[in-house]
Amino acid sequence: MFRKMMMAIAALTMLVGTTALGWAAPAKDGASAVATVNGVTISRQDFDREMRSAEQYFASQGHSPAETASAKEIKQAVIDKLVNGALLYEASKKSGIKIEQAALDAEFNGFKGRFPGDKEFKAALTQLSIDEAGIREKIGQSLAVEKYVNQEFVDKATVTDQEVKDYYDNNISAFATPEQVRASHILITVKPEADAATKKEARKKLERIRKKIVAGGDFAALAKKNSDCPSNAKGGDLGYFSRGQMVKPFETAAFALMPGAVSEIVETQFGYHIIKLIDKKHAETVSFDEARPRIDNYLRQSKAQKALVESLKTMRDAAKITIAMPAD
Repeated sequence: MFRKMMMAIAALTMLVGTTALGWAAPAKDGASAVATVNGVTISRQDFDREMRSAEQYFASQGHSPAETASAKEIKQAVIDKLVNGALLYEASKKSGIKIEQAALDAEFNGFKGRFPGDKEFKAALTQLSIDEAGIREKIGQSLAVEKYVNQEFVDKATVTDQEVKDYYDNNISAFATPEQVRASHILITVKPEADAATKKEARKKLERIRKKIVAGGDFAALAKKNSDCPSNAKGGDLGYFSRGQMVKPFETAAFALMPGAVSEIVETQFGYHIIKLIDKKHAETVSFDEARPRIDNYLRQSKAQKALVESLKTMRDAAKITIAMPAD
């Protein structure tokens, strides 16, 4: 299941044109090969770069690879991505696709521009075990694959008006925005198990603050000075939220207010609050005409991805592929 997911992700990545730096370059040392695809060698260095990329992806999602899949599954998914890349690059060459030097230079300069300076760029190349010529070669391959995928799959994907309308009608809830409010609050924390005297003192403190607000005091300034919530740094501003995102007593009080109004004291499990409503947005549904461009694009991308995955399966069945699963 994970392997299929990774192949789909790899296909989608190529659809949107993300530059890959890890496939279809002949290895200098044949012994380091992890795969060959119709005579093209995929090196261990390429594999290692893709593994690091996979690890960085998982880290960006707040997970370690081990939490998501076994080491064997991850290795297989990475090799599948490398093999697919090699097959697509081969197909791009057969179709006669050429990349203009200006486009290659622009992509290379954009990649280099991600680094603060030349020193950091060269250090990154060393870490990737690649030189500038190798980077240019791989960028050229990625641009060729992107152009091939767009030409053969994205541009050829067609979507009818009826398909767009059916998708909208069958997924109407996805285009609905619930009622939302934007509120600020001041919180005086009190633990639920606190004694009556402690609770009484906390409530009195908040009553004094509320009187200042009713008399014209600056809510945000008083929140910064007195609130025990981390939102105090923003003057108590909690941003927009819909029903179900806050504890029930707080939600009930906030949604009952009109913009600009300040609530009475509200007790929750966190302590005592006063709430100021900043704005209210009524529930609404995006119209079909507004949603049409997004749906059309989504369906085109979905059809293109499906066609790409099917084409890759055909390519793999016809190709001569050998894989040597690398050891850790």
